Amino acid sequence: MNDAALVNGMVLDRFYLRRLWRFARLNNRPDAATVPELRRLAGHATLAAYRDCVALGLEREAREILARTIGPRVA
Repeated sequence: MNDAALVNGMVLDRFYLRRLWRFARLNNRPDAATVPELRRLAGHATLAAYRDCVALGLEREAREILARTIGPRVA
């Protein structure tokens, strides 16, 4: 693997992990608890982002993000 491919892979990994982090935080916002549609959509987005991370081989990192943003019930 050349250096450019390695850097591109790292950028892609970081993109998907940050995406998961954003959606998981959105899912835990106080207003998400009062707006069922927001909570449902944020939950779907979080799950989709998590599955993308798993598909890229980033399950451990994704679980760490969920444990930090959602809490220990995910780990």
